[in-house]
Amino acid sequence: MDRVLKLQQASYELAQPDNMSLELLPPSSNSPSQGILLMSHAGNRGVIMVAGMEPPSTSSGYHVWLMAGQDKVWAGQIGIDDRGWGTVSLILPESIMVFEKVELTEADSPNTSAPPTDVVLVGDLVSMNAPDRPRMLNCAPIGQFYR
Repeated sequence: MDRVLKLQQASYELAQPDNMSLELLPPSSNSPSQGILLMSHAGNRGVIMVAGMEPPSTSSGYHVWLMAGQDKVWAGQIGIDDRGWGTVSLILPESIMVFEKVELTEADSPNTSAPPTDVVLVGDLVSMNAPDRPRMLNCAPIGQFYR
């Protein structure tokens, strides 16, 4: 049921014409990991969907970090299923646009006070808010999340 609710929220976010999207890419080109961040126009509500993820070495999954300069703020945790798929809802107290990047790192422990440096996926939030960036979503890669 939890998976159905997460897919329902992702579908809702995809259907909103003024929402923003950002592709999350692995730092290494030989990684099959991929992700997408869908955010409300206000920037305080969204969802991250990932696919092709390696099962984490621990059962904790992956942490989501928002970065502004050298500061990292923990935003959530994504559990990964046996097919490498996962999703997490984000509800932020302020707009995500005050941050510069979003990073996913392997969650080696439930402790979020010291962010790890092993980045698995990353997205540049500055490009998400560029005035010349189209707001429409390219849905071609999204189909991979629903297989």
